[in-house]
Amino acid sequence: MYKLCKTEQSAQRQRQLEEGLLSAMKTKRYEEITISDLCDQMGIPRKSFYRYFSSKDGALHALIDHTLLDFEQFSGILVGSSPTNIHKELRSFFEFWQQHRQFLDALERSGLSGVLVQRAISQAQNEYALPREQTRGDSRRLQSHAITFCICGIMSMVTRWHRSGYTESPAELAQIAATLLTRPLVQS
Repeated sequence: MYKLCKTEQSAQRQRQLEEGLLSAMKTKRYEEITISDLCDQMGIPRKSFYRYFSSKDGALHALIDHTLLDFEQFSGILVGSSPTNIHKELRSFFEFWQQHRQFLDALERSGLSGVLVQRAISQAQNEYALPREQTRGDSRRLQSHAITFCICGIMSMVTRWHRSGYTESPAELAQIAATLLTRPLVQS
């Protein structure tokens, strides 16, 4: 777990620690990194780390969550963009992940791409789930599965694209994703 910061200064310090973890993950696998390593690298006492995170996993989750939050346009893709805007939003989405290549490299090196997908699903579920009084039973379950389906699909495209060395352009991937999101998967 990680703490939600109440001041801008605390939030900046927390992000610095997250960036320290990312920096360490560029040269070491996640499981090889210790909290002591991070604190030594940052020049801070261990107790400072624990002001923001309960564990190394908490720092990883914060890093992933904050990276996902950095992309605000993602919301339009999930909540029903108009067909004219979806391609533009998807292109921005893929451009964002292309710019975050080092982040994806670090996760991939440590076998943590699945954690990124899990955190993306959790964030989307929390942000786009309708209040209980608006959805009941099957509707709530269908909505939950739809969000999971979309996030898994689009994040799997990002992971595959990253692993292949970004062989397609963001525009090409946006076109493919837009087609998949706006047309039936199976044609009769």
